[in-house]
Amino acid sequence: MTKHRRRTYLIKTGLQLRYMGIIISTMLMVAFGVGWITYDTSWSQIANTPDLTLDKLSVIFDSVNNLLLRWIGIFVLVIAALSILVSHKIAGPVYRLEETTKLIASGDLTHRIHLRQGDELRDLQDAFNKMSESLSAMINKDREIIERLVKTSNEIKIKIEGKSLTPDSATQITEELNSIVEELRTITCTFKTEETESEFEKETEDSASLA
Repeated sequence: MTKHRRRTYLIKTGLQLRYMGIIISTMLMVAFGVGWITYDTSWSQIANTPDLTLDKLSVIFDSVNNLLLRWIGIFVLVIAALSILVSHKIAGPVYRLEETTKLIASGDLTHRIHLRQGDELRDLQDAFNKMSESLSAMINKDREIIERLVKTSNEIKIKIEGKSLTPDSATQITEELNSIVEELRTITCTFKTEETESEFEKETEDSASLA
């Protein structure tokens, strides 16, 4: 049976509404500017020209067109500058995220993302840093367990070479090794390396609902 899921368009409501407001404000500014220029240069001149002829009307329209072209060029430059400033608040964090991800993928877990005041995606920054800290803690725990394993291995070697491996010490070493194995299992079981079919279908449906 096919499941019908409603698409979710407002995922990050605050972020999306903020940029929606910027786009709408820019469009209103351009519309108001064009309307004001058209009225001020054409309709006002037409209203103030009692003996209006086709030649005079043509001159008025030519002046309006020339003025509109100049102002449209100014509007384009202003909008382009605003677009760069606004998009930089997202492009900057995305760039930092990409660079830090590459460092972490190479094995350096010491790096964290620190966005500037006013940048977007600060929630993503916190989640990413939390992930890095969690991975660092797991790696440190692994190293501690490896050190214990090396120490236990050396103890076994010394006891075997000295022929002092008694049943009690063997039992103690076995319990220590079992404890190390259980700790390693506890750490590694938190990682998922394969995806079940049901989980894949669920993620596919979630992605479709966000599309």
